Amino acid sequence: MNLCLGITAATIFRIPNYLESADNPGILTVVISIFLGFIIGILINYLADVLPATRRFSQPVCPECKQPYSIKEYLFSLRCPHCHQRRTIRHFVVLISSMILSVLLRFFPFHGLNFWATLPLLIYLGMIVVIDLEHRLVLIETSLFGFILMLIYGISFHGFLGALSGALGGMVIMLWFYILGVVFGKVVGKLRHKTINEVPFGFGDVVFGIILGLLAGWSAIAAAILVGILIFGAYSLVWLIGLIITKRYQSFSNAQALTPFLILGTIILFYL
Repeated sequence: MNLCLGITAATIFRIPNYLESADNPGILTVVISIFLGFIIGILINYLADVLPATRRFSQPVCPECKQPYSIKEYLFSLRCPHCHQRRTIRHFVVLISSMILSVLLRFFPFHGLNFWATLPLLIYLGMIVVIDLEHRLVLIETSLFGFILMLIYGISFHGFLGALSGALGGMVIMLWFYILGVVFGKVVGKLRHKTINEVPFGFGDVVFGIILGLLAGWSAIAAAILVGILIFGAYSLVWLIGLIITKRYQSFSNAQALTPFLILGTIILFYL
């Protein structure tokens, strides 16, 4: 069974090489990559707009007046046709970032994957990053889909048992950090005689540690999480200094999203 799954996943990932040749990139290759990145950016924006609100595929609505967009309005209008509220800067950042990443992935795909097999990862991980940064939320629905998607990739890279052992490693490591964060919050709360609701690591981070473990495997998940947390710590320190300088700091009320940094740590491992 493991052999069949591995062969099936490997076959899926072997898209014809003439569609992705990096030896003869050409202007057409770049243009196609930019176009694909634009489509991916629209898809990520759509998913980030509707999933946190409805938890399913649905018609997007204006966040200000809650009126629905038509397909034409959603794709081409820079303002809400009902209340004239401008689109958020996030929409444009996602579109531009997706086009740039699509071009980069054309020539530097994930280790062991071609360009086309990398695109589902770009869409899924991009959606997770945007939703978590915007809502501090890892949805159950996206997590369940992530388990299936990353299991397919994990089997291709590490075999069935290797993917599951990576998931177990990710769960154990992130659960340890989660418990440590809860204990730290309770200790500080008792010292300050107040309830601390913010924790450094949420349970969604534990869930995503499992998902990334499927992708990275047992041999790499610990290093991926460590790299992600180190980058997260450096970013948080810079963010904290900025808040203190601008006098906007409030203790235990400026928690940052960790999952995007776990994703970044895993991506870095793919290129080492």
